[in-house]
Amino acid sequence: MGCSLVFDLLVVSDCVLDIYYRVRRLPIRAYDLVVASEPVLSPGGACSVAVIASRLGLKVAVIDKLGNDPFSIPLINMLNNANVYTGFIKRMNGSYTTISNNIIDELGRHAFLGYVGAGAHLTPSDIDEQVVKSSKAVFISGFNIAYSSDVKEALIKVIKVSSDNGVMMFLDPGPAAGSVRELITLIKPPGVLLLNSDEAKALYGLGLRDAVKAMRRSGGNFIIKLGSGGALLVNNGNVKRCPAHKVKHVLTTIGAGDAFDAAYITGLLRGLSSYEACRLANYVASLRLNVLSTMDMPDMSDLVTQWIKGPSDAN
Repeated sequence: MGCSLVFDLLVVSDCVLDIYYRVRRLPIRAYDLVVASEPVLSPGGACSVAVIASRLGLKVAVIDKLGNDPFSIPLINMLNNANVYTGFIKRMNGSYTTISNNIIDELGRHAFLGYVGAGAHLTPSDIDEQVVKSSKAVFISGFNIAYSSDVKEALIKVIKVSSDNGVMMFLDPGPAAGSVRELITLIKPPGVLLLNSDEAKALYGLGLRDAVKAMRRSGGNFIIKLGSGGALLVNNGNVKRCPAHKVKHVLTTIGAGDAFDAAYITGLLRGLSSYEACRLANYVASLRLNVLSTMDMPDMSDLVTQWIKGPSDAN
């Protein structure tokens, strides 16, 4: 292996094919007959972060495993169409691509029915150290850690290589927050851990206030995403609230956290302060609330430049 390409952002693990269905109401009960609107396909999971980061002007690549099945084809095609480099994605015989069926009702509520596929078989041997070393930043989703010790070892390898070579590290543990404590100790500033409030509580097994206290004592960098409440920045023992961007209409909240992650990383890489990067991230997340698919997000390659001039110029 080996690659002469240099990427702004390398996204590792949890590349998912999202399939969206819109129904009149949830829940759907046993024996109900429900006819959904036409399904919409979209990159999901960490590949949603990859697409939005690319839309924001970063040069992005993905490392992961997909199944050698029909579901991998539209996913790879959509990533290519979004200018995300897919040359490090492996297709695994005898396995399926990870899928999330996302069911949304008219109130914006959602339910998930998914399958964890080839992504749970990512191993340390799938990680090209030179690709990691030559990237400016790495984003890791910890979702598959809950299902695979191989993925955990692969991500530990990525974190160590990044740390040893000055590559900025970003980790979003997702629902596996309670399973990533070992990884947290490996991520040193300026690396950042991105969580929502439930994940922050699960990480320490504490209430949110006490979890924030534990983060402050650690001296690390944390973002706690609070939805309509904005976000909390915990940096080197200091805590600051970053306001949310007001939204009049919400189609779905699915993917808003991924959009936040992508924009926050982009902001930092483009020289914004942590606070301004957070404000940018809340703004981009608000745009994601209004579209069904990540592929519907607009080209935002000039957004950071506008944001540097003044956030009001970007609205």
